[in-house]
Amino acid sequence: MKRFGLVKRKLKSSSRTNLKQTKKHISGIGNYAALVFFALFISSCATYYQRSHELMTAVYENNLASAEKILSDDEKWEKQKRNLLLFYLNKGTVLWMAGKHVESNIYLQKADYFVEDYNKSAAGTVLTMLASPKFTTYPGENFEQIMLHYYSVMNYMELQKLDEALIEAKRMLQKMQKITDAYKSENKYKRDAFAHNLLGIVYDARREYNDAFIAYRNAWQVYKEDYTPQLKTEVPFQLKKDILRTAYLTGFYDELRFFEKEFDMRHNVEESKNAGNILVFWNNGLGPVKDELSITISIVPQGNGYVQFINTELGIAFPIYVGEEDSKGLADMRFFRLSLPKYVTRIPMFQSANLISKEGSYQFYLAQDINAIAYKSLQDRMLKELSIGLTRLALKQLAVYKASKDKQKDGFALAASVIGAISEHADTRNWQLLPYQISYTRVKLPVGNQELKFKAVGENAAELEKSISIEVKPNQIQMISIQTPNFIGYQNR
Repeated sequence: MKRFGLVKRKLKSSSRTNLKQTKKHISGIGNYAALVFFALFISSCATYYQRSHELMTAVYENNLASAEKILSDDEKWEKQKRNLLLFYLNKGTVLWMAGKHVESNIYLQKADYFVEDYNKSAAGTVLTMLASPKFTTYPGENFEQIMLHYYSVMNYMELQKLDEALIEAKRMLQKMQKITDAYKSENKYKRDAFAHNLLGIVYDARREYNDAFIAYRNAWQVYKEDYTPQLKTEVPFQLKKDILRTAYLTGFYDELRFFEKEFDMRHNVEESKNAGNILVFWNNGLGPVKDELSITISIVPQGNGYVQFINTELGIAFPIYVGEEDSKGLADMRFFRLSLPKYVTRIPMFQSANLISKEGSYQFYLAQDINAIAYKSLQDRMLKELSIGLTRLALKQLAVYKASKDKQKDGFALAASVIGAISEHADTRNWQLLPYQISYTRVKLPVGNQELKFKAVGENAAELEKSISIEVKPNQIQMISIQTPNFIGYQNR
């Protein structure tokens, strides 16, 4: 518990403020019948993933027509304000999977506007403290807000609308910058290498090789400094080739020599003019889903109006100010349960893939490990989750304690007890249609109609082959995307 010393100092003032601001709302609640109804309303223990079973099954089975039908009633889904962002994200993704790029971007744009307009209300904050975070409006995880623009870029690239693709790629980085500015400490997910890489690809497609080189170089830096040590994601080999190529095309020969030495590879000058570039993105598997982690917290009085919330197994020791009188009442309760979100991995069926043409076989290179980023993002904010969760539980236990002292409000005491017992659930919502990982490769092919074969392989001799027909256009970068949502099981970390 010694390692939480810094945490204790940071949480004292914030916890005291939270309780002072919110305790007055507890004392002012008189309609206990409404509280009982509210508690019963949110008592379901099913996770968001379980409630999304029908949609996820349709996606697993590649039955996109069924998935579209499930999401077809906009009016019905838009009434569920607290889950509205997830509806927009899910519908945008399903339409993208179905190749309906224009329709997909309509909903992805709505999701983008929703994120921008989202402001947490004061009433919502109090409600979260008293009940459950899953009852509030879902604003999206940081990386979810970033990745919605990936699909928009893909849509515009496949439509050959490069101006719009550039805007979306820049939006991706703008949002990431806001996250970067919010984090003061190191070792956080606060720079996205894939966003820089994607921006470079768009500039590359526009033949703006100077800007493409700069974006690729920025991507290399973030892969090297952040992604490799934190996420175990190496610099993609394809990115190395793109850095050398754009440095050469721009005439940055000093930079070309530097990166040839850095990568221990030479740039091969490609002279063929009767050819085009095919860029293929592989969305492999599906990202993790959220579940609940329940831990037992014991209460120990600390003095001066503070109590300690302790879990020895995890090394948790948080002091929270509640006042002299209330600290005695809370200490009498001794133990209670705290629910926190956790991720569960969906293990992808396939581990590697190649794109095969008449000219040869081309390996896919990992560019974005969304599964790893999800875990890292949750880890980054876990102390905040603990602080809010413990404060929320302290408030609920105080409500029970205060109600039990007032013999004229037995009904309220019952309602408060019910809330404390059944409303403590973690928020298990997340964007469940994001892939497990995104990999990519670039192929230079002769102009004209070409036949390609996508081949993915996995454990236990699992194989998947898909044929791709494309008309290659001269001196263009054309985008193809492939989705394999197949997975073979779940894994806790």
